[in-house]
Parts: sequence; structure tokens; C-alpha cells
Amino acid sequence: MRKELATLLLGLVLVGCSEPSEQVVNAQTAASAKPDNEIETYQLLASELLKDIRIQSEAGLVRTHADNLIQHGSQVLEAFNLAYPQCQPYFNAVLAIRGLLSGLSLDELEQGYHDGNKLPELPDPVCYHGKELILHPARVLIIVQDGLDDDEAYLEAELEMVEAMAHAEQVKRAIKRSEAAAEEQAIANDSTSN
Repeated sequence: MRKELATLLLGLVLVGCSEPSEQVVNAQTAASAKPDNEIETYQLLASELLKDIRIQSEAGLVRTHADNLIQHGSQVLEAFNLAYPQCQPYFNAVLAIRGLLSGLSLDELEQGYHDGNKLPELPDPVCYHGKELILHPARVLIIVQDGLDDDEAYLEAELEMVEAMAHAEQVKRAIKRSEAAAEEQAIANDSTSN
């Protein structure tokens, strides 16, 4: 049942959030930053955290891995900004409150930051996915603080990570689209300069 629910949630997130958005591409910085390496590392760390949750590792280990994932998510956002500079004010607002996230309740985090009520206006739908790379692991931290006392708490944490991984895949796709657009632009620039 848990796997079916997780699979359904993952499918809904991927299908519902796969609309491509208009891109503002900075070809030189996007190519030099190699943000796909950051997102791939994030995905590996997220998989490790998900494994820890699924085998019901002790709370301290889950907390440490969630903290590491939030830290790495910050690096992904910095790299993502190079490909999608229109996201920078939105991501800066998320990064500014990063240290405060674990002190919030799940409801405060959901209403204020997941729903975006305490964030600047979403400049581009692609920015939403990047933000979630920070917020879902933060929700895991709050769940850990509230206590990983039973299967229900572990399931809630597991679903958060499944959703984080779906957003990570969307970020990875957006980065690939940006890289492809940058390559096309470079080719177009080369052909017009000859």
C-alpha cells in the first residue's frame, strides 16, 4: 500500500509539473557551472535519505542526512540560478530562511513556504521545483523533531522524500533544456559570425 501511494504521488507530481516554461538562458555561465552534477549528487543524497527512512533508521541519522540534503539543495539552487536567472529573487528568499525552516511547524512550513504565501511572487513555474528541493527535506527535519515514533511518522517522511525526488527530476530536466538551448544559441551565434 505504501509503495502504491508513493508511486501514485510521484506520478502525479511528474505529470502535473512537467510543463516547460519560457527560459532566460545565460549560455556561458550555464555551460561552465555544470549544474547537472549538483542535481545528480542531490538525487543520490535524496535516495540515501529515502533508504534510511524506509528501513526506519534512528532519528539522528535521518536528521543528519536531511540537513546534508538541505545544504546540497542550496548548492543546486545556486547552480540553477545560472541557467534560470529569473528564479534568483525567489530562491534567495528560500535560502534566506533556510536556517529557520526546522523551527517551524509543519503547518507553518506548508502555508508560508510550500504554498508560497511568505515568498515573492513565483516568476516562472520552473522555479517552483527548485524551491521544493529545500522544503521537502525541511519537512523531514520537522517530522524528526516531532518524533519518528511509529510507522505513520516514517511513512510521512518517506512521502516527503518521494516528492522531493520527483521535484529533483524536474530540476534535472529543466537544466537539460537550458543546456540544449545554450548549445543551440552557441551554434546559431557561430553560424551568423561566419
